[in-house]
Amino acid sequence: MKKSILMIVLLAVAFTMRAQQPWTLQQCIDYAMEHNVGILQSRLQQQNADYQLKMSQNAWLPSVNASASEGLGFGQSPSYTGVYVSDNSSSASVGVSVSMPLFQGLNLYNTNKANELNLQASTQDLEAAKRDLRLAIMAYYMEVVYCKELLGVAEKQLELSESQHQRTQELFEVGRLPESNVYESAAQVATDRASLTEAQNNLMLRLLDITQALELDDVEGFDVVDPEVFMTDDEMPLVSPQATIQHALNHQPEMQAAQLRLQQAHYDLKAAKSAWYPSLSFYGGYSNGIYHYFTDGYANTPIQQQLQTNGRTQLGLSLNIPIFNGMQTKYRVKMTELGIENQQVNIENTSKKLKKEIQQAYYSAVAAKQKYVAADNSLKSSQLAYDYAQAGFEAGKTTLMELNESKNRLYKAESSLLQAKYEYLYRCKVMAFYNED
Repeated sequence: MKKSILMIVLLAVAFTMRAQQPWTLQQCIDYAMEHNVGILQSRLQQQNADYQLKMSQNAWLPSVNASASEGLGFGQSPSYTGVYVSDNSSSASVGVSVSMPLFQGLNLYNTNKANELNLQASTQDLEAAKRDLRLAIMAYYMEVVYCKELLGVAEKQLELSESQHQRTQELFEVGRLPESNVYESAAQVATDRASLTEAQNNLMLRLLDITQALELDDVEGFDVVDPEVFMTDDEMPLVSPQATIQHALNHQPEMQAAQLRLQQAHYDLKAAKSAWYPSLSFYGGYSNGIYHYFTDGYANTPIQQQLQTNGRTQLGLSLNIPIFNGMQTKYRVKMTELGIENQQVNIENTSKKLKKEIQQAYYSAVAAKQKYVAADNSLKSSQLAYDYAQAGFEAGKTTLMELNESKNRLYKAESSLLQAKYEYLYRCKVMAFYNED
């Protein structure tokens, strides 16, 4: 008993330690794939399409049915010879029948092909949903990583302000600076502390966003890998938009699904037209029954003898020739033709939307790269300016206000560089998704 309790405790501790470990991007994506409601719905739709296909595939099989009945007759009742007699009677019958379609204007074949294409399209829909979820999780993840680095910058800025305030206090005590500088440096510490609090709040909100996207119940204890672990390659090659568009039109799941549904619509049209053709079916069956009359003195035939003589077997072919069905087939065909036209328009719209998304993603990536280069140069200049201002302040040549202004510019430059870096990386990742096979 003690060993069992100890094992449970150890497992609980191990699970808690694992739950507190930061999540990688791939772990976030994998978890989302298993728990996201949209993905679950897409899987259910795919399963439904698979069942529809299996139903159409099995429609070729014969239908077998059994029947049984028991009845009472009063007054005129049928005898086992088929003649009605003036007598109360009871009758019972059993039977089994079989039917199988032989020809239905190729309806079964075309319906089966349409359902095959529908299943393939549903599979592509699922892939498209997975791709969109990966992009969404990656965007949330980038926001968290960005806020974590921004929090680190805010912490560093607060440390600089506190160190600067302490140094200002020391210089005031030896008479090298007026007391107003002490108050000004204290105000800067308060401002940077407020910025740190804002950065902490922003990080918590971004963590809340990604945990909600992952369908996690609680944000407490959740974290992602540190930025230095995640950021391994800032430079990523960009494929030209023309090449990306051509590749995406041939490989992206939404385009594949649209093309498959156009093919499905053509088979749906053929299936609808099959209602104009004759249909031929095979049928067969066996039935038997017994009769009993309640009149005294009437000689009822023994049940065993009735079963031997009342049995009936039948085999046959049934030909159905459609002549007029209230114009139902005509307008069903018309509606299916409209479905084909609508699907062609849908393909065009999907293609235009995809091209627009890729062009926006590409030029956003180019702009983000330019912004990143400019922000990097700005940070270098701001860092150099702050170093000179710090040295000037120590030498008494730079005022505290000038030093704080230089430090604030450095903080903004660091924040801008982080934002540009993660925006550029995200845009490159988006372009990489469009170039996937």
